[in-house]
Amino acid sequence: MRTTLEKVCKIPTMTSATPDALDSLLLVQEKDNQILALHHQIKRLPEREEIETKQEEKSELQNQIGTVQSELHENERVQKRLEDEVAILEDRVQRQQKKLYGGEIKAIKELQALEADIEGLKERQILVEDQIIEVMELNEPIIERIKELENTKAGLEGTIVELQKSLMQSEQKLQTLITQSEEERDELTKDVQEKLLEIYGNIRKQPGSVGIALLSGSTCRGCHLDLPAVEVDRIKKLPNDTLINCEECGCILVR
Repeated sequence: MRTTLEKVCKIPTMTSATPDALDSLLLVQEKDNQILALHHQIKRLPEREEIETKQEEKSELQNQIGTVQSELHENERVQKRLEDEVAILEDRVQRQQKKLYGGEIKAIKELQALEADIEGLKERQILVEDQIIEVMELNEPIIERIKELENTKAGLEGTIVELQKSLMQSEQKLQTLITQSEEERDELTKDVQEKLLEIYGNIRKQPGSVGIALLSGSTCRGCHLDLPAVEVDRIKKLPNDTLINCEECGCILVR
């Protein structure tokens, strides 16, 4: 681990930093941590999860609506077919009646046959019309169900809109805090050498790394590990402005 960190944290062109600069850098890190935490809050806002849940509920409702609408459309298709059949039967009845009463046919048997055909057509028409009524009765609860689902969906959409407004407001508040923290950070960096900031930034880029931490006794407050006594003794003998790194985690140490 130390070999890897030394590659990351090696300081070839800067071996010292004033205590004041290091103190300022500690404050910079506090602001960086605040900014990081605020960005995390934005990602974890409860409205975001609620919106996702409501969107899933809306999607499920839409699927239900689609299923019920398919049933309705099938019934409507059957109803249309039956209505077309009624129209055909009515047309045939009219044509047969025209023949019956038109005076063209004189033979009794032919007239009787026409009357029987007309009667059969009318009976068939009544039967088909009864089937149409049955289909229409079947459609009534289906239509009501669709209305119910659509109303529920509309309510969900309204809730989603309100949650989105709330999310936007929460994001704006946090973003304002981020902007404020970034401005405060920029002000603090004025007291820190550019090279020191660069070193600090390179260390923080490493996964799970702390850029700078206090050395409390023999304990690094960055990784919370105790440095070897030999290393602590070596550090104590260094000038106060010597830039040192924790040999365990690589962070800049402030004595």
